[in-house]
Amino acid sequence: MAVPGTTGWRRIVCAFSLAFMFALFAASSPGAAQDTANSTNVVDAIKPALEKAARDGATVIVVGSATDAANAAQKANEPGIADILNRALFRFKLTVGNAGKAIGNMKATLAEASPDSKINWLSYALLAGLAAVVLGRLSAKPVANWVRDVFAPRIPEVPTSRQQKIGYLLFRGTTFSLFAVFVAAVGSIIVVIYAGDHMPSRITGLAVVWTYMAYRLMRAIYINMLVPSVPNYRMINMDDREAWRLYQTLLVATAISLSIIGVCVWMDHLGLDVSTHKLMLMFGSLISALLFCCIAVVHRAPVAQAIAGFGSLEEKPFWLRALARSWHVILIIYVLGAWAVSAVRLLLDQPASSGLVGAPLAVLIAALVVYGIALVLIDKLFATREPKLALAAATPDVDEEASLDSGDEREAGRDVETGSGSVFKGLIEHAAALGVGFLGLAAIAQIWGINFGDPSNWVARSLDVIVVLFGAYIAYRAVELWIDSKVEEEDPDAGADAEIGGEPGGAGATRLATLLPIFRNFLLITIVTIAGMIALSELGVNIAPLFAGAGVVGLAIGFGAQTLIRDIFSGAFFLVDDAFRKGEYIDIGSAKGTVEKISIRSMQLRHHNGPLNTIPFGEIKQLTNFSRDWVMMKLPLRLTYDTDVERVRKLIKKLGIELLEHPEIGEKFMQPLKSQGVNQMDDSAMIVRVKFMTKPGDQFDVRKVVYQRIRELFEQNGIRFAHREVTVRIADDDKQQPDETKKKAAVGAVQRVIEKPADVPGA
Repeated sequence: MAVPGTTGWRRIVCAFSLAFMFALFAASSPGAAQDTANSTNVVDAIKPALEKAARDGATVIVVGSATDAANAAQKANEPGIADILNRALFRFKLTVGNAGKAIGNMKATLAEASPDSKINWLSYALLAGLAAVVLGRLSAKPVANWVRDVFAPRIPEVPTSRQQKIGYLLFRGTTFSLFAVFVAAVGSIIVVIYAGDHMPSRITGLAVVWTYMAYRLMRAIYINMLVPSVPNYRMINMDDREAWRLYQTLLVATAISLSIIGVCVWMDHLGLDVSTHKLMLMFGSLISALLFCCIAVVHRAPVAQAIAGFGSLEEKPFWLRALARSWHVILIIYVLGAWAVSAVRLLLDQPASSGLVGAPLAVLIAALVVYGIALVLIDKLFATREPKLALAAATPDVDEEASLDSGDEREAGRDVETGSGSVFKGLIEHAAALGVGFLGLAAIAQIWGINFGDPSNWVARSLDVIVVLFGAYIAYRAVELWIDSKVEEEDPDAGADAEIGGEPGGAGATRLATLLPIFRNFLLITIVTIAGMIALSELGVNIAPLFAGAGVVGLAIGFGAQTLIRDIFSGAFFLVDDAFRKGEYIDIGSAKGTVEKISIRSMQLRHHNGPLNTIPFGEIKQLTNFSRDWVMMKLPLRLTYDTDVERVRKLIKKLGIELLEHPEIGEKFMQPLKSQGVNQMDDSAMIVRVKFMTKPGDQFDVRKVVYQRIRELFEQNGIRFAHREVTVRIADDDKQQPDETKKKAAVGAVQRVIEKPADVPGA
């Protein structure tokens, strides 16, 4: 069973995966760094061409903006991909060719940093950095112990809600991060005091302290995402053993990677030559990339399980199954591609593309934190629990299964929510996930230098379209959920399967439940249309011809589809007049049945025998509704001619009073059972009719009980029912026994008399 909220973080991760895929293109573009140039730089780009033209005696008229002219000149001078790769390959050969001098260059750099041309200072500086870390940890230990002693008793061993889980993880992540920052701050102060004025020693000690801080921050992220030590608070679907293995593997890989990066940055600050620094960065980052690629391959199965969430993978959507099964391939391709792009830009002396990997990772972590805070706030907003939960613990005869969540749901931290607001809780969570994902994409794009103010930028236009689609989707779902909840309130049994072959004439849905689905479809079509127009407009499509075309199409429909217009207007007036509702049994002359579906131009009637009739509204001339307000049921009783009619009337009246107290049908009477006296007299019996009034649909349940009680009452009082008799006379001149032909004719005549159709709705 999925933990509420885990679907949102999977959506956020998927959104960032898409950002990773187009990152290579965005970052490897030769003109990426120039997209944010200001107007002064643009003028400077075309200024040499203008001065040369002036010296030659030519007059230059610039048509268009300076930005357009500069972009055109820049594109004309931009090298192709083949030229870029050739230059990068040439630089790579030069850099690798100088690899033999790397160790010597590093020693020379360290020697130059020494006050006495020796590298003995390095040992003291490293020891000072390690000592600063140890002293920083010791100074933070009392604070950490105090926090643990104060807050640990308040944290339950087994959380009972998602809010407790997320709150604990956020609190622990915050304290771990503050602990790392505090240790780094104390360690930095110690290093600065110890190193004095010797800048290389200060740089070395600070490199040790800050590398340790980065390691502790990454550890805080890993330990709160995988939660290996407190499995009850784990938000992802992962086995305890796999969580521990992945956590420890990530720590080792992170320690190696941060050490490599720390050494590269440290040597660069000490003045290492550019060629050796590039070589260290390229091969150091390659080692880090390969380490994480190996982790992805080794731990692909547990991570795939976490991505898929709780439950069977085969029951998940196709995109989620595909992502779970191929996430490691995507990650390997992206990491190696990012390393290749970074190496090319490094060799070509272009601005560093460290944000190609670092920016998405940092923004992803920040997005998950923000989404977790949003879930906590949503849970607080909708923290209305079922009152019977408290009663269930104190009342032994309350059905525990009916009043409490199942064990799995309690373990997942699922709350029981009531009220109309809970209908929108899932939508708000979904909106929070999409909103955080979109803001994360915008942050990544901003870090990558994408100019959102440039209308020619396809990424900026795409993000604008995403905003429009996001708003339309949320509005679409809000309208759908609100109307569906109202329909369910008006007709709680709308989703239940109707009894097949049941009695016709039952009560239908309310008027609001009938009109709301049609109104919902109209609103949804309107939202989709408006969102589509705005999205096309953001993409640069001129939507004015579309409106004109829609007007022409409307005229064509108006002139050529008069029947359609008649059906639509007739249906509108029928609904305004409240002539029928969904679920009511009606007769329009040509067809009869229960209203099963209503559209803008027709309705569908389900006959009680099964056939489904589709009737255009314009074809309805007269409509009889058997399910409105009340029903008067009249039951004929065939009694013998020697029956005391007055005695029958008194017995029926007494029975009517008794039935009003009946535990099952007593409340269904709108008027009690009454006798109407003798209604008809035929050859073999006199017909005494009784009647009662109920709501539509209740008359059939009441009729069964009434027939049964009348039979018992008449039997107790000696009142006999008359059997139908038919007298067959044969001509007097026919003295012989009737032959087979005459016998069959007599039987046919009798059968036609006996088999009269019942006068009930739907017969």
